[in-house]
Amino acid sequence: MLLTINRRVSFSFIVILAVGAALVTAPTAAHAEEVSAQGVVERDLPSGAKALLWPRPGSGTVLITVAVPAGSQDEPAGMGGLSHYLEHLLFDGFDDLDERGVTEAFERLSAYMNAFTREQATVYFALVPRSDAVAAAELMAGMLTRSTIGSAVYEKEKKVILEELAKDHASPDGLKEEMLRGVLWGGTPLEHPVGGSVESVGATPRDEVVAYWKDRYVPSGYRLLITGDLPVDGLAAAMEPFTKLGGTALPPNRLDPMNWSGWGEWDAAMAPAAPAASGGMPAMGMGHGMPTKAQGPAGGTLAVVIAAPDTLAESGTSLEVISRWLADPSGPLASSLVPDLARDLSVVRLPREPRDFIEIRVEAGVGVAPEDLLGRLLGALDGAAGGPDDAEVSAIQRAWAGERALNDQRLHYAAVFYGEALASGRGLLAEAVAPSEVGSAIVRRAASELLAESTARARAAWIGEGGPEDRTVLPAAVAPPKREGETTLEKGPLGSLTATLGNGVVVGILPEEGSEVFGIHLLVADRTLREPVDAPGVADFIHRLLPGGTVLGGSQELVSRMEWAGIDVKTADSPAIPFDNRYHVPDFSYVRIEGPAQSLTVALMMLAEMVRQPAWDDAGWRSAADGHSSERKSDNRGSEKARQLFLGSLLGPEHPLARPVSGPAGATAGSPEQVREVWQGWPGGYFAPDRLVVTVASPLAAQETLDLVTDAFSGGPDGLPVRGPYPEPMPPEEAPAVEIGEAPQVTLLWGRIAEVVPEDRAALLVAIDALSDRMTAVIREREGLAYRLGAGVRPIPGGAWILSATVGTRPDNGDRVAELLEELVEELSAEPISAGDLERLNARARRTRMLRGLSAASRAYRVGRALFEGPGSPLAVDDAAYAAVTPKQVLVAARRYLVPDKMLLVVTP
Repeated sequence: MLLTINRRVSFSFIVILAVGAALVTAPTAAHAEEVSAQGVVERDLPSGAKALLWPRPGSGTVLITVAVPAGSQDEPAGMGGLSHYLEHLLFDGFDDLDERGVTEAFERLSAYMNAFTREQATVYFALVPRSDAVAAAELMAGMLTRSTIGSAVYEKEKKVILEELAKDHASPDGLKEEMLRGVLWGGTPLEHPVGGSVESVGATPRDEVVAYWKDRYVPSGYRLLITGDLPVDGLAAAMEPFTKLGGTALPPNRLDPMNWSGWGEWDAAMAPAAPAASGGMPAMGMGHGMPTKAQGPAGGTLAVVIAAPDTLAESGTSLEVISRWLADPSGPLASSLVPDLARDLSVVRLPREPRDFIEIRVEAGVGVAPEDLLGRLLGALDGAAGGPDDAEVSAIQRAWAGERALNDQRLHYAAVFYGEALASGRGLLAEAVAPSEVGSAIVRRAASELLAESTARARAAWIGEGGPEDRTVLPAAVAPPKREGETTLEKGPLGSLTATLGNGVVVGILPEEGSEVFGIHLLVADRTLREPVDAPGVADFIHRLLPGGTVLGGSQELVSRMEWAGIDVKTADSPAIPFDNRYHVPDFSYVRIEGPAQSLTVALMMLAEMVRQPAWDDAGWRSAADGHSSERKSDNRGSEKARQLFLGSLLGPEHPLARPVSGPAGATAGSPEQVREVWQGWPGGYFAPDRLVVTVASPLAAQETLDLVTDAFSGGPDGLPVRGPYPEPMPPEEAPAVEIGEAPQVTLLWGRIAEVVPEDRAALLVAIDALSDRMTAVIREREGLAYRLGAGVRPIPGGAWILSATVGTRPDNGDRVAELLEELVEELSAEPISAGDLERLNARARRTRMLRGLSAASRAYRVGRALFEGPGSPLAVDDAAYAAVTPKQVLVAARRYLVPDKMLLVVTP
């Protein structure tokens, strides 16, 4: 990837996940090395810097992160935003490289380079192929220590930052967040936003920025995280450019925030007026590290910060457990405040040096007096001083471990997850990325020290109607109300082991013994085929109802149980997420679950409970109806509508596979009666066992996993898997005429149905990939006629493949695009592709498979699809078969299957 242009994007929403890093005190011996139980190696560099080397095999990449102790808290008075300004400037050149030179240097390494600024740190990171990790580290070391910070780029970046501030100020959320920060931290170094203000940025001279850089960016203060697909020695080589940096004085000490004014007090301000409306995308907020957005209902927003006492300086894990316990919907704060006084609340731990903060945000109910809300909150905190019980401590740490395990799959986010914790770490740095588990007695002792009589270490701010006119002493705490009390396994596709239960459930297990996470995929066969004529799209509605409640509890209880177990459940695609249509197909529906290894049993039982014992509540029904309605709108326009018309032209307009997955436009959401009629009771109805494929990427032994699946999904009469039957294709004599009208863009779909013999499948996949590659090179890059285009293969029940090419273009380009498609196919059939192109396509296919298999749930999905589609599935063509294809075989496959005279062209708006 390129050096990102948008390097100022706020990561606040991700940083929330990073606050769980535990922090203790580190040794200072030069060249000292510590190895954690998780294999994280800590080293002290000659300069005084500290580094973590964390081998994480599998991705082919290395992430280099440098946390510098320079944030908005450290800036000279009147120069708010200086750290953020400097972050911009360090991308603009060092030594003899200008900004373009820096960009191109990272581009040549295929590196993704980015940075972000927070209150106590600026974090720089680069994700790079492992072969170029040392080169990327050399560039980063040069940026940080040898920047030129020329006058011209200084003025240029000032303009960029002022534009960024203008964008933030166009957002009501951004303005409110800025005001909340100012009220909460008035009179302290944290009162200004991380990005500064128009006035402070405009008034900051270049000499001050350079002096600040030399003062704060000393190598002795650097904290490095080098992680990825290399052994420790390989990661250490990437550390060498920083090892070469000479010894330096330590960065200036920070004043303990307990010496600031405002503790034991609160203040208030009216919510800011919304800015004038403007076009474009909505601006992001200006949180820059604050835990949640400040937008609240008409009742206003309350923020409370509690500073950890000195005795908890090395108790990061305990503080994290406490914050998660306080934040739980059934925890001591919500039970005291929601729904009588508050509509929602959040609690996060903010890793800081020399002491952590716990920040609480409460969105008040309409008409609630802020002093009443604050008094009740302080009372609830006092009442929570006893801490969580043993089971709660265990469940929280299990869920947190699962969250980290899932997050750690996304190597490129590690800098964001752990950057601030690295910068503020007090002790063994490995605790920032792999915190040690603590006992419940230790957590309860920490809760007592943190929460009992905490008013002197607390400060608060209110944005909304009411509150004190000037800063005043916190109100008295108000005591909270009392809380209520055996089948044979055989070899299957993609390295799996498979079995069929007595009731017809097909089971696939991908053994991944020792993995920290699991992935579950439930596939329900023949989605649109099995829907009643009077309830089109009901299967989509049913899937959205799965989290809506069961006989054991309503939707909120179900969500809470998932959170306690640390599992993530997805039952339907979301039209609000770009490209989230991977499963949006008419031939099957799905549920996918992923989580920490220790929660696999719980996850399977909860999945069976949702499928077999539904009992949705009103909130669950509303959520499902809203999602279904939104999906239906998306289904009946654009590329989805084009897909339906294309399939209707190949299979017949009434064929089940040509139907919109969530129902036609104008259809109404299913009634409860319709849903019950289709869902029925286990083992009948939509989730009948003989229509299910359950696949698990499992950290447990295969037989143990099969036993768990059997416990969850056995029962009912004996049976075998059932698929279809689908009607024979009945294509119309002519493709339907579609009125283009004033559409700014049309979609061209060109393809056919082909019966592909097994020995041709791998070669045909390569031919399709070659066609897609040439479409990009010619139609998009040479001719500039399209942005969205590609070719692909889709299996249909019965074993045939649909071969298709898709191009989105303006209507007046349609004829030229169709002409080019035919020319490209004819070229593939005229002469073999080159050996170099074949090697490149093979490498690209490996990359695609690598990316699609990063998470356990995705790997389980691929096994499930391969089992459902059978031997004719494109997924059955493994890496070895694809790599063995020759240019001559590609030529033969193209001539045999990519025949223009047999291709159908459909053009839709």
